[in-house]
Amino acid sequence: MAYDLQEQEQIDTLKAFWSQWGKLIGGAVLAVSVGFLGFKGWQYYQRTQAEAAAVIYSQLETQLQTGKLEQVKSAVALLQRDYPSSALSSNAALLAAKLAFDRNDLGFARAQLKWVIAQQGDEVVTAVAHLRLATVLLDEKQYDAALSELSQPHPATFDSPFLDLKGDVLVARGDISGARESYKAALAKAAPDAPARDFIQTKLDSVGN
Repeated sequence: MAYDLQEQEQIDTLKAFWSQWGKLIGGAVLAVSVGFLGFKGWQYYQRTQAEAAAVIYSQLETQLQTGKLEQVKSAVALLQRDYPSSALSSNAALLAAKLAFDRNDLGFARAQLKWVIAQQGDEVVTAVAHLRLATVLLDEKQYDAALSELSQPHPATFDSPFLDLKGDVLVARGDISGARESYKAALAKAAPDAPARDFIQTKLDSVGN
């Protein structure tokens, strides 16, 4: 096929351009393609991971309802091993810790709550873990350790329950004056319609307000 002079010049120019920049352009296209495929692959991986974690979590919920602590421990261990970054794993650890505490397995409860805190995930979940860990430590008469948990940073909405539990720890340690001030602070931080207000007031009355 014959080309006129102008067409031939355009072809020559294109060839020269491709000769100089073709590899770079090809590499860029390949990089974009690989990046896109990698992103889609990561999305698929994340989705399948979430689905697999959800299946185990569903089984754990059933086991919690029947109070099968040993099976709960196995399910939690599996979630933490295979899906440590999943929010379901932290939620499972909190639930497992609650069941263990109720069954007086304080060592397992403590370990689960510390695991949640170590994940440094959602600040609300972390605050709940600090609060529950302080409860476990109070039950174990580890008062200084409990107070340390209650001094950890937390959202302002947790101020009242943190101060309330701090009062409980101080009462157990024999610091009635400190407990009184803590209960007063807990009341001041509690919402006017908070269900816990009456309970905190009762404890404040018991230590003399």
